[in-house]
Amino acid sequence: MPKNKRLLKLLNETGIKQMVQRMELDAIGDRKLPMKQQRMRDLEETLYFVLDEKGHSVHLTDRGAEAMSPNEPGLFLVPDISEEIHQIDKDPELTPHDRIERRRQVESDYAIKSEKLHIIHKLLQAHVLYEKEVDYLVQDGQVVIVDEFTGRVMTGRRWADGLHQAVEAKERVQVKGETQTFATITIQNYFRMYDKLAGMTGTAETEETEFYSIYGLEVSVIPTHRPMVRLDQPDRIYKTRKEKHDAIMDEVERLHGMGWPILIGTVNVDVSETLSRQLKRRGLKHEVLNAKYHQREAEIVAGAGQKSAIVIATNMAGRGTDIKLGKDLDLTQPEAGLQIIGTERHESRRIDRQLRGRSGRQGDPGQSIFFLSLEDDLMRLFGSDRIARWMDKSGAEAGEVITGGLVTRAIGQAQKRVELQNFQQRKRLLEYDDVMNQQREVIYSLRLFALERGEELKAEARRMIELALERAVATFLVGAVRPEEYDRGGLREALTLQYLVTADALVDADATPTIEQMAEAVKAEGEASFSRKTQYLADFGKTIGMPEVDTEVLSHVMLSVLDERWKDHLYDLDQLRNAIQYRAWGQKDPLVEYKREAFDMFEDLMHDIQSTFTERFFKTQVSADPPRPEPQARRVVAPSPAEPVGADDMFTAPPRRMAAPPSVSPALSTSNGPIARATAAVPQVGRNDPCPCGSGRKYKKCHGAGR
Repeated sequence: MPKNKRLLKLLNETGIKQMVQRMELDAIGDRKLPMKQQRMRDLEETLYFVLDEKGHSVHLTDRGAEAMSPNEPGLFLVPDISEEIHQIDKDPELTPHDRIERRRQVESDYAIKSEKLHIIHKLLQAHVLYEKEVDYLVQDGQVVIVDEFTGRVMTGRRWADGLHQAVEAKERVQVKGETQTFATITIQNYFRMYDKLAGMTGTAETEETEFYSIYGLEVSVIPTHRPMVRLDQPDRIYKTRKEKHDAIMDEVERLHGMGWPILIGTVNVDVSETLSRQLKRRGLKHEVLNAKYHQREAEIVAGAGQKSAIVIATNMAGRGTDIKLGKDLDLTQPEAGLQIIGTERHESRRIDRQLRGRSGRQGDPGQSIFFLSLEDDLMRLFGSDRIARWMDKSGAEAGEVITGGLVTRAIGQAQKRVELQNFQQRKRLLEYDDVMNQQREVIYSLRLFALERGEELKAEARRMIELALERAVATFLVGAVRPEEYDRGGLREALTLQYLVTADALVDADATPTIEQMAEAVKAEGEASFSRKTQYLADFGKTIGMPEVDTEVLSHVMLSVLDERWKDHLYDLDQLRNAIQYRAWGQKDPLVEYKREAFDMFEDLMHDIQSTFTERFFKTQVSADPPRPEPQARRVVAPSPAEPVGADDMFTAPPRRMAAPPSVSPALSTSNGPIARATAAVPQVGRNDPCPCGSGRKYKKCHGAGR
């Protein structure tokens, strides 16, 4: 483990840190070379899992997989589902119904195994990468995320993809259900939706390259209103974290004796509470401001500038907070104001500048200084080997402070490397989101059609139905080569069962000799069915005083299908993006692979939306309940979203009958919820009258059965 105390102590010995850094570069510097790959494999053979702390990832080795599943050697081997489905499709002994059932079973087994593997990796990630009181807190039996930049708790936010459940299991609190993303967009693409962009911040200068490359914005530096008189002292660096903390306590005691207010900035909750315990042992009264005590933030900040005040704070107190100095302070000395003590350099220089900026505001005097150690995460992960060599040559003793331009420059370079790495990650994330952004625009344009409920919606519905039926014909006859191999009766039956579209011309070989003509006949029947359906809905609406029932139902069905399928698509894209990085081991660009596969998945999504919409709309039924002592709600019955539907499912049972809840006044509703409220009286339907649903059967044998 990277933060193991024995390992950290070992790294402080002469020459060890340089050797470790050389080994890291040699082992993972170029994995494309066979010799390097073999060396990595030899290294991993002795480990149970490999942890990449910089990349924030972890994966099991072969030894770890074997240890976790000694009785199930194939647990961590995911089968090639595409190959198995291909064999099922090509099996001549299977009927269409058996083929569908076999495919469902294979997909179910694949999903179960994939989910189990995913859970195992998330549990491993939660145990070795996420630290309590650093990345999260446990409050009132719940895991609460802490924002690393602001230091505040992110109430209501949960990690996605099963990670939050893994952390809850780790902390032995109630494991709640996994959240599902309904809509997503990166902050960069969100801001780029605006026609004009501008902003103001005190720390934008260090990020001007990113502002220009992402948003096309230039950064202009505005001089301060009053001259800056704050003294920024050189960093003090120690070998170990313990030596650094002891030096901080000594400095706090010295400054406190002079009566100056002190603000101690920490990077996480754990460090703030560690320093608080040390101050208590020295008998120094102080306040702690972190995610656990955020309720008292205004009170603590208000008193932070008073004489002899000591405040330990995470980044909560380092962002745009004015700390007013007490009137009893002697401000004639340049350093006599607020004293800023940083306990660690943050990965971003902006956060450090924000902390320094709490002092010296509006021309006030003050002083800032940072205390660092070679065990700090920034120095340990990104520190230059020049620092380690310099430490070894200088022979620094325990507790001895290290200062100098070389070390300060090396720290700055380490921060720049981390900032560049984080920028590359954000830029890469944006490149991935740009792929989804194009898909998002298509789906949201369809939703606009559904929301506006005009003639454009009917035109889009006709287009979807036409494409779905054409593809259904092609899918059913995909294996047929000669006309005598066309299963015309089976196709007619499949279309009737799934879409309620009965094209009698299919069984007439003279009328439809080719697949193209068969598809045209089916599309024509689909258009006729759509016209009959919308006309029936419109007529029904007129009888109850609701002339727009046809567009209401059309809009409701399309919205429910779009939202349901888009949500599932987002989940699939998340899974793809998490797994696509492994393509780099095969010398393939993960982004290019992601674009290609995401496009294929989007095509499948559109096909699924078209097929599902066609099926649900044609199976939607409207019925009117007869008068009863208490008014009943009219019903629009559609297939349940839980039922298996899709372009590949050519056999689906008829929709289930759904009970209508009692209501004060009649209302139109679907299986997805109410869609409109009606005020007209419900017309009576005789038992021998034609059923209002348009099926052509008598009411007593259709929706009046059992009444």
